[in-house]
Amino acid sequence: MKKLLLIFLIPILIYSCSSEAELFKVNQNKIGVNYKNNRGTIFTKNYENKNFYLNNIDFIEDRWTPTKEEIELAEKTLSNQIKKTNQNKVNQNNDCPIIHRNINSYFRQYVGYTNKKGERIIHINFYWDKYTFWDKMRGFYDSRLDYDSDYAVVFDGCSHHWQLDVNLTTQELEHLQINGVA
Repeated sequence: MKKLLLIFLIPILIYSCSSEAELFKVNQNKIGVNYKNNRGTIFTKNYENKNFYLNNIDFIEDRWTPTKEEIELAEKTLSNQIKKTNQNKVNQNNDCPIIHRNINSYFRQYVGYTNKKGERIIHINFYWDKYTFWDKMRGFYDSRLDYDSDYAVVFDGCSHHWQLDVNLTTQELEHLQINGVA
C-alpha cells in the first residue's frame, strides 16, 4: 500500500515543483512566454527599437533579460496585488474592462531593467487578447498579439492597453498607467 501511495505521490510532487512558465526562442531578441493562461514576449537586453520608450527614461540604469523564475515572480506579484493597485479603476468604464477582473485576458510584453537604486524591475505592457470571432470579422484584431511583434506604445484604448512595473526587489507594483479614452 505504501509503495502504491509513493508511486502516486512522486509524480505529483515533481509536477508541483516544476516551473510554471514555458519559455521558447522567437528570434535573437525575443523570447516567447506561456504562463498558465497567459501569453507574452520577453524582450532581451539587446532588443533595440527606435520607438522603445524605455530607452529614453531617466530612471533606467541598465537593461537585462528576465528569466523564467523572474517572470513567474512578476506574475505572482501582479496577481496578488493588482486588485489593490487598481482600486481607483481609472479609464475602466462603459465598454472598457476592469483589469483586475480580467487579468488573464491580456497579452504581455516584458522588459527587464535596473533602476537608479539598483532594484530589478520588470516592465509589463498589456494588450487585450480576448477578441471574439465577430470582433475579428469586423477588423478588431491586434497584430501586436504575436510573439514576434515589436514593443509598441498605445495612447488610447482605455483599459484594453495598460502598463505597469513589477519591482522584483521590493515585490511591489509601481507606475500603473491605464490608457485614455478618446
